[in-house]
Amino acid sequence: MGSVAEVLVASFLVGLTGAVSPGPMSASILGMSHKKPLLSTLGLVAGHGIVEAFIIIGIIFGLSSLPYQTEIALLGCVTIVILGIMQFMAEPGKAGTQPGSARAPFAAGIVLTLSNPYWWIWWLTFGAGFLALQPAYAEFFIGHISADLVWFGILAFTASRGAEILGEKYRWVVKGSGIAMAAFGVFFAWSILAG
Repeated sequence: MGSVAEVLVASFLVGLTGAVSPGPMSASILGMSHKKPLLSTLGLVAGHGIVEAFIIIGIIFGLSSLPYQTEIALLGCVTIVILGIMQFMAEPGKAGTQPGSARAPFAAGIVLTLSNPYWWIWWLTFGAGFLALQPAYAEFFIGHISADLVWFGILAFTASRGAEILGEKYRWVVKGSGIAMAAFGVFFAWSILAG
């Protein structure tokens, strides 16, 4: 087994490869971070991290597959499409559309993580395999979540500054990220059904 530092660095880099890949979490952070980038990032990554902590615990206890995997994945795809449509329909800055706390980003982190079929595939193949070779569970979690915090923090900060520059036109970025999120859901469903 590698040293603590080696596992932290490896899991950070592995986590970064997933975080920087465009997907529903990236689209969501663009849609919600223009007013409160720090709260949005912390809430989204906390929700995501809770789910990842539970999957690591599941792997420790032998989780390697799920019953009704295709059906669960397709339900997740529908959820991502609905969330994308909701983001497209939202009007940034209007009363009731911007959360005043981290609750909405936290819930989004949980829902987007659980509804992403590729997240499940990654964790039940590569994630489980990595942890079988390097069973340093806490170190892996810390490095992995640190990558999410760094990347989504950069993305949220950039979106916030872009919103200041674009002003009212930033709503088109939010709408575009909603379309992208819905498109990810459709693509995921198509790849599941075609495969």
